[in-house]
Amino acid sequence: MSGKRFTRYYQDNRFRAAIDEQFAKADAIVQDGIWIIYAIHDPSKADEIGNEEDGPIIYVGLTKRFSKRIRQRMTAAGTATTRPQDYVEGMCYDLMRRGHVPRFSIRAYEASALDGLVTETNTANAALAAGYRVLNRLAEQKSGGPAITRSQVPHTWLWPLSVSDAIGSRIELIVIDPESKRQTTADLRSFPSKMRLAEIRSALKGRNLSSRLYVSES
Repeated sequence: MSGKRFTRYYQDNRFRAAIDEQFAKADAIVQDGIWIIYAIHDPSKADEIGNEEDGPIIYVGLTKRFSKRIRQRMTAAGTATTRPQDYVEGMCYDLMRRGHVPRFSIRAYEASALDGLVTETNTANAALAAGYRVLNRLAEQKSGGPAITRSQVPHTWLWPLSVSDAIGSRIELIVIDPESKRQTTADLRSFPSKMRLAEIRSALKGRNLSSRLYVSES
């Protein structure tokens, strides 16, 4: 029997049932092609700020595959014999080690990756401003400052996007010829849909071309 079989997830039926309840809730949310902004709650404490029934918000996340993401997070944390390296799974592990099962709630839905990033950031900062101890690590998501817009999303967050997500987000890739200074808009539809914008940038660099991203507000 592996070490994981001795963890509480396998040995405590009530604890495992509470985790399975969160799985069932996640499975019931089917939104193909939609980005989901969700919150992780600490059920060990009463929420004295917004009266959230699942407990205070401790993290705000974004995913296109909600059920899969929740299962990954909870299973990894629930069966770990040591604290996971992943930041969010480590958070869940800390709660589980104290005998509590993290709870999840849906905060919003967005049709594109970029709009999802905007809403995720604004949701995290709004929670911080309200007084929640949100543990998001990105500097832009832990300031508690005013809402950001599409054009204010750091481009370092956008380069990892796939071509299909970039097209859906109305992001343009501008190709620059350093010698002539000519700038042209790349036809993203000519690239494989799963290819990352960063991969295209690397390929262009190999041809002595540079590139940048353009994001409109609408």
